[in-house]
Amino acid sequence: NSRIIHRQLVYDKETAAALIERARLTGEPIRRLTLPGLDGQEVQFEITKADVNPSGQQGTFAGRVVGYDDSMVTFAFKGGREAFTVISPSENLFLQGDPHEPGDLIVKSIDPGTYVLGVCGNP
Repeated sequence: NSRIIHRQLVYDKETAAALIERARLTGEPIRRLTLPGLDGQEVQFEITKADVNPSGQQGTFAGRVVGYDDSMVTFAFKGGREAFTVISPSENLFLQGDPHEPGDLIVKSIDPGTYVLGVCGNP
């Protein structure tokens, strides 16, 4: 439709839960995540806020695309499924990642002028 420019099924190279588990083992905090984009591209996102369940199996992160202070990224995960939103006007990058099966997502490039109409949720 006119709100979605491009859509693909993409696979995570590493889930957030696996990254959190590795961080716990090494004692290093998670400062960045790599999100899958379209056509093999990746989006590096620096985390500025985290709310992770003690189990490490669910939580949320917020931050921005590395190098783009005018951007905003939100990311949520639970039970092997993940979802995210990337808004980066200076890059003209507007992505929505919807959960599909554990380990993969449906990533959409959206038209911000028509996708968000000032109401809560997607139509």
